[in-house]
Formats: sequence, C-alpha cells, structure tokens
Amino acid sequence: MGYEYLIAGLPDLSLNSAAPMSVEALEALLDETLRDKDKEQLAKLKMHRTQGASAFVRDWIAFNRDLNNVLTAEVCRKHGLKVEKYIIGELPDEVEPEVKAVSKMDDLYERERRIDAIRFAWLEERTRMVNFSLENVLAYYLMNKMLNRWTPLTAEKGEAVFREMVADMKKDVRL
Repeated sequence: MGYEYLIAGLPDLSLNSAAPMSVEALEALLDETLRDKDKEQLAKLKMHRTQGASAFVRDWIAFNRDLNNVLTAEVCRKHGLKVEKYIIGELPDEVEPEVKAVSKMDDLYERERRIDAIRFAWLEERTRMVNFSLENVLAYYLMNKMLNRWTPLTAEKGEAVFREMVADMKKDVRL
C-alpha cells in the first residue's frame, strides 16, 4: 500500500509558481504520515546519506553530485582554479548538452533557475511511472524545497552570494 491519500491531498507544484507550503509544514505533515522505515529514507535524503538508502535516494544524490561537479568544474576553469580541488569524486563522462549550456550562462539568477529546472525535470521523469509511492513523496519534498528556496531570492542577492563563493574559492587557492 502506498501513499494515495497523502499524495492526492498535496497541492500541485510548478517551477514557475510559489511553494504551496513551507518546508517545515511539509516535514511536519510527513512526520505524521510516513511509516517509520520511510521516515528513515527521508532522513537519508536530507543528510545526503547513501548507506542503506533506497535506489531513488542514491540516484538523486548521484545525479545532484554529478550536476554540481559539472557546474563547479566550469566555474573553476573560468576563474583559473584547479578543478580537482573543488569537485567530489569524478566528473561524469557524459554531460547533457542542456547542462553544458547552463554552465556557461552569465546571468547567475537565470542560471540557477535553469539548474533547478533540470532538477525538476529529473524528478518528474524519475517518478512518471510510479504512482503514490515513497518516491513520489520524496520527489515532492525536493521540489517543494526548491520552490521555497526561491521565495527570498532576487537576482541581485544571488549574484552577491555567487561572487562571495568565487572570492572564497580564490582565497583558498592563494593560501
């Protein structure tokens, strides 16, 4: 038995709209609703732990790591930094053309929006053929969390955070 009633009762998500609920409200709902073993999977997802994690959680963590590595490598190359120092594991052998295109975008706000669109698409594709499962619940959690991240952000704030990160990376290189 899955999570038919939970999923049917959740508001729809769209990348172009505001989050329908806070992350805290969704976590409280999931804490009341999920079975204990499924709460463990949510915890592993939140902590990025693969040991004992479901295939969905492991695949999400790997997908996100590879996506972040590709994007990080591009920033490093652009600013003359050693790629190996800033990536986790290995760079993927094949990179989707869309990811390459996004990594080269100059508009930081739009780039972040497109990165989340790639993540959203992965989650939607991954859960397309499963209904009312824990995978659907976890994907919903991740999508809602992404939407919540955009609530306080503006293009200017995003640019400032990014510039600060690059400055920190450059500072580490000079040491």
